[in-house]
Amino acid sequence: MQVLIIDNYDSFVYNIKQLIEKLGHSASLVANDRITEADLRDADRVIISPGPGNPSYEEDRGATDKMLRLGEKKVLGICFGHQLLGMMLGCNIRVADRIMHGEIDRIRHASSPIYRGVPETFEAVRYHSLVIEQNDRVIVDATSLTDGSIMGFHTPDMMVFGIQFHPESFYTKSGETILKNFLEA
Repeated sequence: MQVLIIDNYDSFVYNIKQLIEKLGHSASLVANDRITEADLRDADRVIISPGPGNPSYEEDRGATDKMLRLGEKKVLGICFGHQLLGMMLGCNIRVADRIMHGEIDRIRHASSPIYRGVPETFEAVRYHSLVIEQNDRVIVDATSLTDGSIMGFHTPDMMVFGIQFHPESFYTKSGETILKNFLEA
């Protein structure tokens, strides 16, 4: 399987690439302001990486929202990518009640194929200052036990998934399983 990772200029992107390759798939990185239709056409799955900034600002999100057509391929957004996908689906983005910078949190998930085999409550690393608010286009499938903020969502057609936490972090329990499940979903 060919996985396109849209790089939002974040060093964590290389950890994601290594995990995808460890799981036996090819992964290519393309910067968010250099993405082309050919990059997307050649990919079987798309992952939108973490990154600095606010997806509300074009200079932070690059061309991702202009190039990506939701519903054509399975897409996973991580952290900034989660927020960007939420924004593309009409969710409001706001400053989090609690800023999390490299902190371990307890997450509870509900029904979603990306959490298959993951304990209902698990530890994950959070590194963000923004969160999304739910709307009727997303199904919230994971929340923080600390502050109740949305930690994961999917669309009703199971084509778009977002996770606010970092599955590529060593301290995120079940992170590799979550990425594997996304690739197999």
